[in-house]
Amino acid sequence: MKKYLADTQVLLWMSQQPDNLSISAKNIIESESEIFLSYVSIWEIAIKIKIQKLNIEGDLDSFINSSLEKYDFKLLPISLDHIYYTRHLPLNHRDPFDRLIIAQSFSENMPVISADEAFDAYNVNRIWK
Repeated sequence: MKKYLADTQVLLWMSQQPDNLSISAKNIIESESEIFLSYVSIWEIAIKIKIQKLNIEGDLDSFINSSLEKYDFKLLPISLDHIYYTRHLPLNHRDPFDRLIIAQSFSENMPVISADEAFDAYNVNRIWK
C-alpha cells in the first residue's frame, strides 16, 4: 500500500474548503493509500488558532480526532531522525513546520501532498496537480 504525507493545509481544506483540493490530491486521499499527518501539523494548527489566524469548529482535540477518523489519516510522530534531517536542508524556506514535513517526507520516503510550491525548491516528491 502506497504511503503519503499530507501537508497541514490538506487537512484544513478537507474539513473547511474541500473545493480547494486538487483532483490528484482528492484521488489519492480517496484511494486505498495510507495517508499520514505529522504531529507538526497539529502543532502548527494549535499555534494558528492561538494567534487567531485560524478558526476551527470546536476545540482542537475534537477537531483532530474527528478529522483523523473521518479521513482515515494516521499520525506520524516526530523522531530525532526527522529533526536531524532538517540540518541537511538548504534554507530555501524558513517555515519550521514545512521544513519538518519536508524532512519527514525524505526520511520516511513518502511523497507529500501539498499545494505549497515552496516545497519544490527541495526536490521533494510533491503531489498536487
